[in-house]
Amino acid sequence: MSKRTQPLRTFLVLLLVLSGVFSSQTMAHAGWWEDYKNGIETFTNLPQEVNQLKEGYDQALNKLDQAQTQLNQAQSNIESYREENARLAEQNALLAQTVEQLKQSDANRAQSARFWKALVFTAIGIVVLFFVSTRLIRFGLRRR
Repeated sequence: MSKRTQPLRTFLVLLLVLSGVFSSQTMAHAGWWEDYKNGIETFTNLPQEVNQLKEGYDQALNKLDQAQTQLNQAQSNIESYREENARLAEQNALLAQTVEQLKQSDANRAQSARFWKALVFTAIGIVVLFFVSTRLIRFGLRRR
């Protein structure tokens, strides 16, 4: 065999194999009665399919209504939580103001107590100093 004929021979063998593969496929031919019967069967199944679609649509609408109800309930809960949060924030501010007033009152009371304590001790000290100084002066005058 020569090198020239080998590609030609390969091409012919490939052509024969491919033609055999494509020609071996059989075509199915159904009779007109089968087509008619299949058409009637498909036509009679349509109402069932429509009913199934309606049921699916109704179920979807029910689920949508339930979801809408839950959403409305959640929104009302959120709104009530917001109102309660605002009320609690206002109450918290009022309590903070009361605590601040109590701290200020306590500080004022402590300052007043310190003032009066200092005033009393100063007065006692002045009186004691007066008695001690008068005794010392008398003692000094007697000694002379």
